[in-house]
Amino acid sequence: MKIISFEGFEYSGKSTQIKLLQNYFKKNKIKSTFTREPGGNKQLEKIRKIILQSDFNNLSLILFFFASRFSLLSSMKTNNLVVFDRFFDSTYAYQKITSKDKSLILNLIDQIEKKYIPTITFYFKINKKTLLERKNMRGHKNFFDKKYTSHFTRIQKNYDEIGKMKVGKRKFITIDASKPKEIIHKEIVENLKRCKLIR
Repeated sequence: MKIISFEGFEYSGKSTQIKLLQNYFKKNKIKSTFTREPGGNKQLEKIRKIILQSDFNNLSLILFFFASRFSLLSSMKTNNLVVFDRFFDSTYAYQKITSKDKSLILNLIDQIEKKYIPTITFYFKINKKTLLERKNMRGHKNFFDKKYTSHFTRIQKNYDEIGKMKVGKRKFITIDASKPKEIIHKEIVENLKRCKLIR
C-alpha cells in the first residue's frame, strides 16, 4: 500500500483536484482507493457527521481525529494506491494551538505505522483574500468550517511548519492553489510519476 494525501483549507481546490485525479486513475486503469478524514467507512462517517457539527474542546477533537484515523487505517486491506482527503497534517494545522497540543499530536503521529505514512503529500496553499472570495461565493460548508475561518494565519503557519518536518520518508509538496486547475492537476501527475507511484 502506498498513500497519497491531499491537504489544505476548504475552498483551496483540494476536492476538485482529488476528483480530477480519480478520473485520471480511472481513465488510465490505475488501481486506487479514495478515502477521507474524518470518516472513510460507514461507522466512521457517523463520527464525521458529529465532529463537523460539534463544538468540542480542542483536546477532545485531537483525540477524536486520531481515534478515527487509527480505526480507519487498521481496517484497510488493500494493495492499491490510497488517496486521503486530509490526514494527520490537518490535525496538526487546525488543532495545534499550544505547545502541549504540538507535543501530543506529534507523539500520536509517531504511533502511526511506517507503512501508513504517505509517500507524498500535496498541500494546497491559498492566500486569505482568494479563500474569502471563494467562501463568499459558496457559503460555509459546516460549523467546523465556519469556526476556523478566523484562524487562517495560525493554520497556514502550522501547515508550513509540519511541511518542513521529517515524517518518515514522505515528500511534502506545496501547490500554489491560485493556479488554474488544469495546471495544478498536471503538476500533481508529474510529481506522482517522479515518485514512481504511477507510470
